[in-house]
Amino acid sequence: MPSSATASPPAPAIAIRSPARLRRGPLMLMLALLLGMLVGLVAYRLLGPQAPRMAGTPLRQGAALLGALLLCVPALFSLVKRGGLTERPPAWFVAHALASTAGAALILFHASGGQLLSTPGVLVAMLLFLALQGTLARLFMANRFARQFGSRPLSFHDADAADLADLTTRRAALADLIARKRALLARLDPLASEAVFSPNLRHALRHPWLTWRYARLAGAEARLVGARRAAGVPLSLWRRVHLAVAFLFLCGMALHIVLVTFFAGYVAKGRAIYWWHLAAWGGGQ
Repeated sequence: MPSSATASPPAPAIAIRSPARLRRGPLMLMLALLLGMLVGLVAYRLLGPQAPRMAGTPLRQGAALLGALLLCVPALFSLVKRGGLTERPPAWFVAHALASTAGAALILFHASGGQLLSTPGVLVAMLLFLALQGTLARLFMANRFARQFGSRPLSFHDADAADLADLTTRRAALADLIARKRALLARLDPLASEAVFSPNLRHALRHPWLTWRYARLAGAEARLVGARRAAGVPLSLWRRVHLAVAFLFLCGMALHIVLVTFFAGYVAKGRAIYWWHLAAWGGGQ
């Protein structure tokens, strides 16, 4: 006998927003754009009219200022991501990649009016290195990173049946490390899971001592399971190199802006100051 109860309507489907991503095609296009601009810049300086080099004309200086603002987006992305201030890191990464490409293009246009073999030219070289290294890493290292996070099939790869005692010791050491990490995590971030937790800037600011201790334990765990050895030198170092060069570039860019804005006389070295500035200190006048 059929039931008289009214069947409940099906639950509405929940729309799941796919994360913003940059696929291979757009990444290759951005890389080709920057390399094309670099080739054009060098060709222009070598084959173009040998007019006075004026990187500080209103158009080029305006492009440089806008490019500098765009190049602050990657720094903001790093702070937001490591500070745990966003729930959508992929979207911030896309903004970081797009802003970096546009900013680099504007800076190259600004640099085309100046001397490449100069101190500011070092900043241009660093910027191009960051764009090239970051794009190539995203294109060719992403799958290797995913494999590193997905499993550890090569953990304890140097242990075999003949070395069972050592394997048992290392497993016991790993269990002890994990237990100590969980105990620290209960004080550092009680709601987090040790399996997926990574300390960020917010933890470092609130609990610097606990964060440092947790990071030390995480490093010891990585060495014990051979994470860096399994990843290889390029995979384990590329991110550190990228961050270090990016930091140096931002410092150099800030110094360049301060010098041309407040110490225009020093930058001009006796030449006419034709660009917009606030002071001409350091000219020896």
